[in-house]
Amino acid sequence: PKLPVARVLWKPRPDMQTGCTAWILAGGAHHTCYSQNLSSECLEDFAGMAGIEFVTIDKTTEIRNIKNELRWNEVYYQINK
Repeated sequence: PKLPVARVLWKPRPDMQTGCTAWILAGGAHHTCYSQNLSSECLEDFAGMAGIEFVTIDKTTEIRNIKNELRWNEVYYQINK
């Protein structure tokens, strides 16, 4: 029978290895937001209002930069507890 199965809704950017590595470093599925309807700017605005971290993984993502951004974010949130 043709049963419904999960399908990928997006293509990892900039490539599978970098996208997955960045996703895991940023918290993986436990801390993920994905939308086909809202822009990243809208999600970033919401994160700012809610006081939560926002990290973009896109075609320009580099692991070195993600690691640095996460480190700086950690310092920011420790100072502003």
